[in-house]
Amino acid sequence: MVVVYNSDERFASVFATAVLSLFENNKDANEITVYLIENGISEESKAKFQQIAAAYGRTIITLPMPDIEKLAGVDVVIPGYNRMATCGRLFIASLLPADIDKVIYVDCDTVFVDSAAELWDTDISGYAAGMVDCAQNASFRTLLGLSADGIYFNSGLILVNLKYWRENNVERAFLEFIKKEGGYIPFPDEGVLNAVFDGKVKLLPLRFNAITQIYAFNYKELCRVRAVKRFYSEEEVTSAKEAPVMVHFTSNFYLPVRPWMKGCEHPYVQKYLTYRAMTPWKDAPLWDDPRTGMQKLYTKFCHAVPKRLAVESSRVISLYITPAMHKYKKDKHMMKTEKITRGGGTSPN
Repeated sequence: MVVVYNSDERFASVFATAVLSLFENNKDANEITVYLIENGISEESKAKFQQIAAAYGRTIITLPMPDIEKLAGVDVVIPGYNRMATCGRLFIASLLPADIDKVIYVDCDTVFVDSAAELWDTDISGYAAGMVDCAQNASFRTLLGLSADGIYFNSGLILVNLKYWRENNVERAFLEFIKKEGGYIPFPDEGVLNAVFDGKVKLLPLRFNAITQIYAFNYKELCRVRAVKRFYSEEEVTSAKEAPVMVHFTSNFYLPVRPWMKGCEHPYVQKYLTYRAMTPWKDAPLWDDPRTGMQKLYTKFCHAVPKRLAVESSRVISLYITPAMHKYKKDKHMMKTEKITRGGGTSPN
């Protein structure tokens, strides 16, 4: 089994917890090799990662994060995200050894709570990847230039067909899409993957990537707040909540605090803290809530009013305000880029 993560120094303890949970729940696997695409992680943290790997008889190999701006030849803007901390998964095909045909990519804001064997054994022949539906409305697709009729996938877990990626030179396709969009990526690398792989992704069971949204809302609320016309069945969502393989602590306005932060109320917070206590970061303090004052105020509002009202207000934000905001920011960025080009400015290269 080959598993890939990416992280920076700030999330070193978060990655350590994630990878320990992988090792702890897959002791029966004959071999697990982890590749960590890293951006500025300290030698001290890397040494701690090796302690974890040694305790389980596993291997962790670190690889440097590629410079996406240099490769794409444009200024890359990813609203709300560190571009160098999020885009490593786009370069898996060129970073990993040529004899590896399949990998599991996993975000570090996750923990495995069951074996990944079924996920690893899933056949993705003929597909670029296997991913889980993210429960996002059609505006997320249309902002990427895609038809409204389709699935928007979550990139926090990807079963990657590396053979397909290399044969179809998908890395070049990623960079061409970024360049075509003027470097503006509204939904980090996830948007790039959804745009380039439209129609080429195998839908995986939700239990492989149990996102926070399914714990924040019941089934009807989830479909309403996300304004989705199709999603997994209610039975599939219930199964994912009750028996997940991997829990993904995605950001969510109703359950906004993550388990490495103070005040988390996610149902799997204690499970997360159990794994964290098994890492060299067991005595490190939990983070303060890093959200803005406005974000905290909105969460307080949503918990103060009837949940139905919280759902409806967030539905409006998701359907209309967020898409309009991204369109405005993208148009502004494109105008700036065109002005630089007309004025004889140069690209990052």
